[in-house]
Amino acid sequence: MAEPITKQLTAFANKLTRTQQLTIAGVVVAAIAGIVLMLNTASQPSMSVLFSELDQKDAGVIVEKLKERKIPYELQSGGSAIMVPANVLHETRLQLAAEGLPQSSTVGYEIFDKTNLGMSDFVQKLNYRRAIEGELARTIGSIDEVQKVRVHIVVPEKALFDKDQNKATASVVLQLKSGRSISRLNTEGIQNLVASSIEGMDAGSVTVVDQKGQIISEPPRDKNSIAGLSSTQYELQQKVDQYLTTKVQSLLDGVLGAGNAVVRANAELDFTQIEKTTEDYDPDKQVVRSEQKIDEQSKSVDSLNFPAVNSASQRGNTVTNYEISKTVEKIVNKGGGIKRLSVATLINGKTKITEGDKPALEYKPRADEEMQKITQVVKNAVGYDPTRNDQVSVVNVQFDPSQQEEDLKQQRGLKLPLTPNEIAEKVLILVAMLLAVWMIRKLISSPQVRRRASLFRA
Repeated sequence: MAEPITKQLTAFANKLTRTQQLTIAGVVVAAIAGIVLMLNTASQPSMSVLFSELDQKDAGVIVEKLKERKIPYELQSGGSAIMVPANVLHETRLQLAAEGLPQSSTVGYEIFDKTNLGMSDFVQKLNYRRAIEGELARTIGSIDEVQKVRVHIVVPEKALFDKDQNKATASVVLQLKSGRSISRLNTEGIQNLVASSIEGMDAGSVTVVDQKGQIISEPPRDKNSIAGLSSTQYELQQKVDQYLTTKVQSLLDGVLGAGNAVVRANAELDFTQIEKTTEDYDPDKQVVRSEQKIDEQSKSVDSLNFPAVNSASQRGNTVTNYEISKTVEKIVNKGGGIKRLSVATLINGKTKITEGDKPALEYKPRADEEMQKITQVVKNAVGYDPTRNDQVSVVNVQFDPSQQEEDLKQQRGLKLPLTPNEIAEKVLILVAMLLAVWMIRKLISSPQVRRRASLFRA
């Protein structure tokens, strides 16, 4: 049966022109290639990230291990990320971890795992410094904003006299993650961490630099100096403002919904430092502290006269000391209390969608009674005190509706269930199918094909 079909196909092909034969062959080859490509794409396993942000040395060792195990892999991000099939991801990661991979280029206390009896004192000190630098780098690298870090420590030799002793210094180079920044508090934390790990080092001797070479550390300020006091007062001012703003904002968001209220608080703090001593004496509460009493008696006889004359005298003296009640009161006011408070609050009105052929947004301001209740709630939340001349302003305004209008347009529009890449793929397949159908119809409608088909039917 197969031989007649082969002969029929051969005869059919011989009746066609050269152009028609090439067209049919091209369509068949394209169809077969498309099927093979689809099957190959479907059969390829999905790849997942095995390790990322690797050093070149670690990446090279891991690639060699994958080649030994004949595990397919792909390199991404310039070779710093390695991807493997998802079905062997966890198994491969555990196997490499058992072999100590990836190995961090940072060396810590494990440098002392192998003891060398012939090690000199200089090498011993050098290794100890390397271990300290490595451990500090690992600890600092655990901060969320930090991607990589290097620590350099300089420990001077011991001097005979303290006045000749130089202080230990350190420098820290941070490579921050893309789009991330590190706060000043975290920078001070790094300075204090490094200074506390090295004997004879203070936080002011630690310099922190980012990957752009910019110094992001500041020398510690004396809190007793004018600059130190100003910085501390400014930070306290910000904390109080942020606390009051967050307190009112969270309260209004729970009542009005997120995005319907904007709160800004400004607390004027009184940093006047007062030290007062008061001594109060109460004369009505006097008590006897001491008393001295002296009595004198004398007697004399005058023998020149006859008969004799006798004379006698007696006198007394009393001294009394009184203790008066005294109250000593010492008042020390460090400052920082709220001197005056100002709170500004913007409240959005109510917005609803009108029904109809073309839905639109309709804005409606809030009632006066509702605004009065919101104002009272804000006053109670911030601790409003009219004696301090506090000001609380709550205003009902319409917020920018452009985002809501854009969301409404998207809701009215058609939502595509497919991604742009999937749509393009479907369109190309549809065009190929239409092209193939058009070519087949052209071949069937040709006179040679019709004549040959009539001969087959006969």
